[in-house]
Amino acid sequence: MDDSIIKIEQLQKWRCTRKKELRIDSVMNSFCRSLKKTNKHLSQLQVTWDELLPETIRSVAIPISFRSGILVVSVDGSPTAYQLNRLIRSGLLRKLQQTCSGTLRQIRVQIER
Repeated sequence: MDDSIIKIEQLQKWRCTRKKELRIDSVMNSFCRSLKKTNKHLSQLQVTWDELLPETIRSVAIPISFRSGILVVSVDGSPTAYQLNRLIRSGLLRKLQQTCSGTLRQIRVQIER
């Protein structure tokens, strides 16, 4: 009887989901790793962005985040958003995908108010 109870307890230990380690150092290490990865992709995109965009749009259209393959760009108003959307449709997204190592699926244009 004792032997079967021990085996059941072992199985329960093996099969249960492990709790995440919530010590501050492990949480901070994983957070820093994710920031480095995101920063690397965003900085690559920023360099290519500056090369591909005309000066008039580059000064008012600023990439602000890159997450899950979506680049969010902040613009100053509707006219700039329209011009940027035209550039995206004419091949800007494809050129960015070819030059950057991260997975870029979409560019979202966000108007700052």
